[in-house]
Amino acid sequence: MREETRKRLERALWIDRAKKLGIALAIVAAIGLAFGYETLDMSVSNTDVQGTVTDIEPLVSKQNSADGENVIVRLDGGPLVRVLAYKSRNIKIGDKIQVVEHHHATGRVTHTLR
Repeated sequence: MREETRKRLERALWIDRAKKLGIALAIVAAIGLAFGYETLDMSVSNTDVQGTVTDIEPLVSKQNSADGENVIVRLDGGPLVRVLAYKSRNIKIGDKIQVVEHHHATGRVTHTLR
């Protein structure tokens, strides 16, 4: 085999290996970013907020739909949020209730009934 043919073949093999290494590194980086995002989303600061029940809707679910309901709450700060509640709590429209506002490190805000 000629020297220049051997060099081109080796160069082609190294380029192929570099491509495979780059793809593998990209996959590992994507997995790392996904885990990092999940870790950020699990970091939560909680704030208690007062609100008034403005509406109650049935909970539409494939399982245990008879046990809960969607409660629409107007927070004292102004926004309208939806929280889940058990029907056994007997929440009525106009009730003053306390809601926990969860601020996730990713910027997501969720609400639960206290």
